[in-house]
Amino acid sequence: MSEQELLFEIGTEEIPAGYITPALTALRQGLARGLSERNLTFGEIRSAATPRRLTVSVADLARRQPDRVEEVLGPPKKAAYDAQGQPTKAATGFAIGRGLTVEQLQVKETPKGEYLMALIEQPGRDTTALLAELLPELVLSLPFPKSMHWGTGRMLFARPLRWLLAVYDHTPLTFTLENLRAGEQTWGHRFMAPQPLTVTSFNQYLEGLRQAWVLADPTERRQAVLVEIEQAAAAHGGKILPDPELVETVANLVESPFAICGSFAEGFLALPQEVLITSMREHQKYFAVTDREGKLLPRFVAVNNTRVRDAKLAAQGHQRVLRARLEDALFFFNEDQQHPLAQLAGQLHGIIFQAKLGTMADKSARVTKLATELAQQFAPNLTETVARAAILCKADLLTGMVGEFPSLQGTIGRDYARRQGEPAAVAEAIYSHYLPLRAGDRLPADLAGAIMGIADRLDTLAGCFGIGLKVTGAADPFGLRRQTVGLIHLIQGHKIALNLTQWLSRALALYGDRLSEQPAAALARLMEFIRGRFANDLTGRGLPGEAVEAVLSVDFHELNDCRARIEALVTVGTQPAFPLLAAAFKRVNNIIKDNRDHAIDPELLKEEAERELAHALGRAEAEAAPLLAAGNYHQALLVILQMKEPVDRFFDQVMVMAEEPSLRRNRLALLTAIARLFLRVGDFSKMYALREQT
Repeated sequence: MSEQELLFEIGTEEIPAGYITPALTALRQGLARGLSERNLTFGEIRSAATPRRLTVSVADLARRQPDRVEEVLGPPKKAAYDAQGQPTKAATGFAIGRGLTVEQLQVKETPKGEYLMALIEQPGRDTTALLAELLPELVLSLPFPKSMHWGTGRMLFARPLRWLLAVYDHTPLTFTLENLRAGEQTWGHRFMAPQPLTVTSFNQYLEGLRQAWVLADPTERRQAVLVEIEQAAAAHGGKILPDPELVETVANLVESPFAICGSFAEGFLALPQEVLITSMREHQKYFAVTDREGKLLPRFVAVNNTRVRDAKLAAQGHQRVLRARLEDALFFFNEDQQHPLAQLAGQLHGIIFQAKLGTMADKSARVTKLATELAQQFAPNLTETVARAAILCKADLLTGMVGEFPSLQGTIGRDYARRQGEPAAVAEAIYSHYLPLRAGDRLPADLAGAIMGIADRLDTLAGCFGIGLKVTGAADPFGLRRQTVGLIHLIQGHKIALNLTQWLSRALALYGDRLSEQPAAALARLMEFIRGRFANDLTGRGLPGEAVEAVLSVDFHELNDCRARIEALVTVGTQPAFPLLAAAFKRVNNIIKDNRDHAIDPELLKEEAERELAHALGRAEAEAAPLLAAGNYHQALLVILQMKEPVDRFFDQVMVMAEEPSLRRNRLALLTAIARLFLRVGDFSKMYALREQT
């Protein structure tokens, strides 16, 4: 049993499943921050949660704050004493105000001069008193997507609060929050054990609730959900279609899971598989059941929050609800078959893409043109496939099925295209051009879908930036961060040598006079935005920030080329000579400043060291040029690295800023030519400067 343990539980009405995990994270982080700010040492923080409670436990929490001495500055010394060295009113007033005598004051030297200083002893406060202030503040600070008032109270929370459990070192804390008084009681399952439980430690809390049909540990409850649904499916000869997200959701809908397997009419299996699965999971939170080969069975598994006496009767209730959903889906499916995608594509003018940017018909036309041009450059053999898929890719927005299940956009388009005789590659591209849907999601396996996805995202980004939409911490119209990351991953994943400046300019041009921003200004903002997302993505994947900055600060147009240069810098940067070369390059940059002249006159190379450097430069340029052109940056850097010694000797033996103007100009041109070669890969000085800072 842990000593000096804090146990805190917020008891509520049922919190929406999607709110629970973020709220629990905020509770843990807020408590850790609050304790640290109060100089209280503590050990492990554990947590628990169900739809009716958010709980944290803190081990080894100090019983009181440490005593501390606070330095309080007073008046300047010269104002605190007169010419005879006697204290002035400024000194005596400051001392009296701090409960001290003038003799107890000290003089402290500061950047602004000497000041009087009082040392005030601040005794530490007891943890119980601090927690009585901190915990109510913590409850009020928890963020939720939506909050509510209830009763006559004025506080906001996701759902009404019903109790507060607060115990420190096995002793109840005494504080109130509106009309709730904290105590040492929690409550069991609402229906199967609706009695209060007295607990004084986290382990006792978990075990007591477990006996009262509440699995408070989210990991334990999630595992229990898995066991229940798998057993329910197996009892009817099937297995659960894997769905980790639904498991997570269901685990946050119940306090104890009890699974029931139900069935539906086999006729509904005529629906597309994705429609069946979505009908079950999105509205009802039911799990789909398959046979051993993965084929859908006319069965489902529902998870209840209570044990039912009559499983058959309970299953019938779930079946009635699901049947109504599936009948709606079957109706929409049959109606949709009367209107081919090619017909619906001509009716997209009825859907607004963005008020200033026109309709989905306008967007579809732009994406079709842009995707076709991309295909002509990067995959000529796919041009016909891309053109046809681009025409049809937004048509399923007008289907009844997507109207009922918006998450099936693209999925329905693929299924209907197959049924309507479109080529398999066209159908797949209609679906895959939406991928990746989120960070970490899979990329399109087909190049046609990737090209369409790039065109779609280029169009959205160009349009939104072209009318001046801004992305801030609080606002991200059209999910532009997500769109950008998706664009980056598509280009890298399929290794498409796409010049962003060129193709974004083309995307902006396709909007014609719809844009309110000057295309050049919109392009500059957009390139900087993509550059920031690209840098974050690369550092998030483990590439050093200094290498990323060294490359992206020089050139940012083709993502795969940028990444190749960064990876080469990282590899070659481990060579002992590289930091010295980077330092030399920094010196070169500082000397040449804004000089652009790189034409070297061999007749003006007077010193042996500068002739040697010019020769080394010529040799390096000749060897590196084909390597750089082929994108073999690693070998090119190894060639450039050979210039370290000639550069060092040049700086040791040659006066760059010679008095004679022609010599000075020629030596600056030599250094500028060296800088131009180095910058073909990156700004080495960025790596050197960043290392100096760290």
